[in-house]
Order: sequence, then structure tokens, then C-alpha cells
Amino acid sequence: MADHFDLLVIGAGPAGEKGAAQAAYFGKKVCLVERAPKPGGNSVNTGGLPSKTLRETALYFSGLRQRGLYGVEYRVKSDITISDFMYRERAVV
Repeated sequence: MADHFDLLVIGAGPAGEKGAAQAAYFGKKVCLVERAPKPGGNSVNTGGLPSKTLRETALYFSGLRQRGLYGVEYRVKSDITISDFMYRERAVV
């Protein structure tokens, strides 16, 4: 027996995911089709989100945002590695 859907969404990027979730919220049977191995689109997996996360991690590790803030001293470990950066990026994505 073939499946029947009320809505077919092509692409699991930000708009596709939100559209499918909204239709499902209203009780529609939704089929979401994505050709990439992970949903979320370029913005989530390879674009803005990972790059902004790496930028914020660099600012955090440098202590730039915390220097002189209300007289609080801030120190980070001196042997920061690439894996320290990438751990946070993978967790966010």
C-alpha cells in the first residue's frame, strides 16, 4: 500500500524544516525529502552557523570579551588546540 501525504517538502533547509513542522503541527501528514546526508541546509552545516561559532570560540579563548570586565581577571589554558575549537563547532552544528 502506497503512503499518502498531505504535503511534500523538497529540501530540509531552514525554510523546508519550518514548513514541514508547521504543517505537522496542524495535523497534516508530511514527507520531507533531502538529498544531503544531514538536514539543515548549507547555513546550518557548512555556512554561517559553523563559521560564527568558530569566531565566537576564538574570541572566548582569547579572553577579548572578558578583559577588564568589572575588574575580573580571565585566563585560558596556554596550549589550546584545533580540536578545542572544532569540539565546540561540532556541538553547535
